[in-house]
Formats: sequence, C-alpha cells, structure tokens
Amino acid sequence: MKLNLISHIGNTISWGDCMKNYQKVMYFLLVIMIALQLSACKNKQKKPTPQKKPNITQKMPTPKELTKIESDIETIIKEGQKLQELQQSKQSSKSSVSALAPQNQQHGGKSTSKGGNKQKQQKEPPEKKSWSTIDKTVKDIHTNWNVLSPIAAKAGASTDLLNNVSTAINTLTTKSTNKLLNDTMIAANNVYKYIPEIENYFKTTSPPDIKKLRFYNRDIDFNSSIGKWDVATKDINDLKVIWKTLKVKLPKDAKTASDKFDSGLSELEKAVQAKDSTITKIKSNVLESDIKSLEKASGSKK
Repeated sequence: MKLNLISHIGNTISWGDCMKNYQKVMYFLLVIMIALQLSACKNKQKKPTPQKKPNITQKMPTPKELTKIESDIETIIKEGQKLQELQQSKQSSKSSVSALAPQNQQHGGKSTSKGGNKQKQQKEPPEKKSWSTIDKTVKDIHTNWNVLSPIAAKAGASTDLLNNVSTAINTLTTKSTNKLLNDTMIAANNVYKYIPEIENYFKTTSPPDIKKLRFYNRDIDFNSSIGKWDVATKDINDLKVIWKTLKVKLPKDAKTASDKFDSGLSELEKAVQAKDSTITKIKSNVLESDIKSLEKASGSKK
C-alpha cells in the first residue's frame, strides 16, 4: 500500500510539473507573439511616407536661347519687308522719273537728275542699315544656337533635327551675306520651321503647331511673290493638314479665333488657286492676324 501510494504521489507530481512547464512554454510563446505584433505595428507607424519620385519625363522650361532665336528670325523678316518696301518705292520713283523724262529734257534735264541723285542718297542709308541689322542678327542666331543645341539634345531632340537646324542657319547665312533678299526671307522662315519642332521638347504656353501654321503662311507669301505657285500650292495643302490636327486640340475659348482662321484659310486658298500674288499677300497678312488670335486664345503671351 505504501509503495502504491508513493507511486501515485510521484505520478501526480510528475504530471503537475509537466502541466506547469507546458503553461510556461505557452505563456512564453504568447509573450513573444504579442511582442512581435507590437513591433510590427510600431514599425508600420514609423515607416515614412514614400516621396514622389521625380518625373524623368517632365519637360524643362523653354530655354531663353530658343526664344531669342525666334525673336531674331522675326527681326530678319521685318527688316526684309522694309527692304522690299524700299525696292518697291524705288521702282515707283523710276517709273515717275521715266514718265517725266521728256518734259525734263525740254528744260535741260538738270532738275530730274539732281532730284534722282538726291532721292538715291536718301534711299541708300536705310537699305544699308537694314542689311547691317540682318547680318548682326544672323550672327546672334549662330551664337544662341551654339548654346541651345546641347540643351535640346539633352531634352531629347534627335541628331537629325539638330543637323537640320544647323543646315538651315548656314543657308540663311549664305543668302544674307550675298544680299539675296527674297532668298534671305525664305531662309529665315526655314529656320523658323524648326522652332515648334524643338519646342516639343520643352514647356510651352500654347501648342507649338500654331507656329507651324505661321511657317506655312509665310512660305506661301514669300514664294507666291516670286511666282513659285507650285510651292505655295503644296504649302496650302500642308497647312490644311496641320490645321485639321491642331484644331481639335484647342481650348473652347479659342472657338472664335478658330472660326476666323477657318475663314482666312479658305480665302488664302482661293487666292493661291487664282495665282494672284497681290491678293495672296493681302490674305496672308490677314491670316497672320488670325494666327496671333489663336496664340492669344490658347494662352500664349507672344
């Protein structure tokens, strides 16, 4: 009996110890689990809010050199237009002198000769000044392009585009150096053609394609004035394609300006079809005004 009792007590103690050990283990595991959960929550709370990564495709502001080149092209074209007006004035004066020649011969012909020489002296200085301005401005374009070219390349402009711009600037230089007025104006406009192409890689206040409209409009004006109607006709077709794509991208506020441009384009096309250089020039000037309205309505501060 004693042995059985001792054995029973021993078994009871052994089982009790096992239960205690089991409870300790479970308690220990529970403490670890709670600690891990608290740690996870704490880390989650402390985890910083991830910052937005910089957008590598974000466009840079338009470089000042590009804006300056555009301004320089405008200067060259305006000076070219002054020279054209001077030429027309000279031709008108010559016609007047020729008409008065018989009368002047009856009076010795001295007054006409003196008047003609005096008029020539008055006309030459503005001519020289305009060409001097053009030459200086062309040099400025070279300087600014030298700075802009690597910036445009970094922004994503292709090698072909950069080479085309360089070629256009060199052509402008050759034409202006040789004092070829119509060719100089066409060459200046051909440099302008690439302004919207480069602008595509930078931030702009209005769609760059609006400037493509200006390029084609000017090209029509310049080429029609020298009888290149095949070029003018092609330009009209290209202008219409650009306009069709651009029109749907314009804001609602540009509706009035858009309607004006539609009308102006139709009128210009009729003038080109009629091969009337005088009317074409007038309609081209009107369309230039419509293009400025489009720029203004689209947010451009040009």
